[in-house]
Amino acid sequence: MSAERRSPTVLVARRVVPGAGAEFAEWMARVTHAAQQAPGHVAVDVQRPDSTHPEEWMVVYRFEDAATLERWLESDERRVLLDDGRALIVGEPRVQVLAATVEDPGVRMVTSYLLRDGSESVHRDVHAEIMNHLDEYPGFRDREILEPVSGVQPETVVILTFDDELSLRRWLESEAREQLLARLDPHIEGTYTTNVLGGFAGWFSFDDVVEPRRWKQALVVLMALFPVSLSIAFVRSLVWPDAPIVPAVFIANVVGVAALTWLVMPPLTRWLSAWLRR
Repeated sequence: MSAERRSPTVLVARRVVPGAGAEFAEWMARVTHAAQQAPGHVAVDVQRPDSTHPEEWMVVYRFEDAATLERWLESDERRVLLDDGRALIVGEPRVQVLAATVEDPGVRMVTSYLLRDGSESVHRDVHAEIMNHLDEYPGFRDREILEPVSGVQPETVVILTFDDELSLRRWLESEAREQLLARLDPHIEGTYTTNVLGGFAGWFSFDDVVEPRRWKQALVVLMALFPVSLSIAFVRSLVWPDAPIVPAVFIANVVGVAALTWLVMPPLTRWLSAWLRR
């Protein structure tokens, strides 16, 4: 399967000079504000470093079409802003051009790598097998491969989209994936670069880049988690009072995460958004 290319998208990853996080966040707010005012803007998603990209800030720009995206990327206003922030960044930013659907994007894993010369046929064979395995995985939506473009994008970029983070993690930890990548490893120059977009980080994602204070995030999660956990424990005591501890805890975690992600956290964070931003 292949996602329809509705929204031209660019992912930019930057490493920040140690100790300059606050200054970088302020500069990033200026950049995203400028992007939001640009013609054709659809969305700007800023992700601070986390477990999936621990040393990088990531920004995803989405525009209505390729022309408006290119005008923003080449604009004098953005060029001036990049010059202002250059001292806050380690090395050159890493840029990936990809496509994404605007509605319900799910959780996307974007992987890029450089193929050795003459490895194209092996790459096609391995990815055909990967797709055969993925078709059997619950929660898998689609895959898109962006082939290298001479002078623009030397790497192969693979985008895998899943319904949720749990489905993605199931694939990442699978033996089938490990065996298939082991076959591909000898044909790759350097290493794989993988980014995960979406998932649980979206609980506290707003239009700006001011991340809520950690104690506020913890308090909101506790407010949501306590009644959900209490409800699950009450229901389990009625339905399965003698359940062994391991399956009982596992089922409670699955139900609790699903309830938080889709039912509780979205309205709760919207209701508390003004307080979270302060």
